[in-house]
Amino acid sequence: MTGPDDDRIPVTIVSGYLGAGKTTLVNHLLTNEAGHEIAVIVNDMGEVNIDADLIARENEEEGVIDLSNGCICCRLQGDLLEEARRLAESREFDYLLVESSGISEPIPVARVFLEGTEESEIDPTEQFRLDTMVTVLDTYGFWKEFDAGATLPEGAQPDEERPLSEVLVEGIEFCDVLLLNKTDMVPDDVLEEIETVVDRLQPRAERVRTTYSEIDPDLVLGTGRFDFEDAKRSQGWKRELRGEGHGHGSHEHGPGHSAADLHGVSSFVFRADDPFRPDELGEWLEEWDGSIIRAKGVCHVAGREEVIGLSQAGPAVQAGPIGEWRPDDDRRTQLVFIGREMGEERIREELEAMLVDPDERDGAESWADPFPL
Repeated sequence: MTGPDDDRIPVTIVSGYLGAGKTTLVNHLLTNEAGHEIAVIVNDMGEVNIDADLIARENEEEGVIDLSNGCICCRLQGDLLEEARRLAESREFDYLLVESSGISEPIPVARVFLEGTEESEIDPTEQFRLDTMVTVLDTYGFWKEFDAGATLPEGAQPDEERPLSEVLVEGIEFCDVLLLNKTDMVPDDVLEEIETVVDRLQPRAERVRTTYSEIDPDLVLGTGRFDFEDAKRSQGWKRELRGEGHGHGSHEHGPGHSAADLHGVSSFVFRADDPFRPDELGEWLEEWDGSIIRAKGVCHVAGREEVIGLSQAGPAVQAGPIGEWRPDDDRRTQLVFIGREMGEERIREELEAMLVDPDERDGAESWADPFPL
């Protein structure tokens, strides 16, 4: 939270996958600003920034800056700061809205306003304070993406480098306000289940159901909600590893029954000191269990001096070396699973069956290795 004497310009960063409703949200805020002056920076991966054009056409008097053909979480970080400073020097405004591209990762964008960049000498904290991270979630797209038997909605095909499920989960895990948009397209019982899943993934954020991204501007502008360390620690899988996840943030539905109980949403941590057989673990990861929505953690793999990191969001799985075990490290697997009707006992049995017995460890270096450097 910020003090009353902080006169820096508050920044709201809006994230969300393509078509989630980010541009609709920005236009809604600009037309319902309640007397406040808002400046906007819009990022798009294409050579032509369609979103910026739409915003500028509907709001001719507003300051709208177009950052195209790159992503502000990587290539255009310096440009983002340059344009923010130029806006602050050329016109007066009460809030800065940054609409990131549909594949931007929220944490690197947040760091730009907290730490600056190596490419730029601008200290963003002199003029700006990061105030609110907003994620617009396409609730209908989330439903279809995490339903193993469903077809993705038209126009929501995943990028090969940034799968849709990964983008959706990362946006949920790091935000202060989560807009569950397009709720009119999702049955009530499914919507309640999605809210329960979201609560497991990130219980800290304020959740708001929306259609056409209509929201009270005060919920996303000048909230003072952003706290970087708190946001990082609040991710559901980190809470589970600390033993804080069970029951936290669950909404009660009658005596002794939470929303998680009613919708079969659960989470658990798998820990093991014995290493995995690498070939069997690789095969297991290739077959997505549709009940697992999120898996995250580290694996101890036989024959490897490297720590094997695992990050799974729906059908998208990333697994590979993330560093080496140090001599004093406790080499063990620690994995968090969050899902619906997962069958914890079955999953534990499958994982335990892949662990190497002590008498098998000789010759582990010769086993097939699905995790190349």
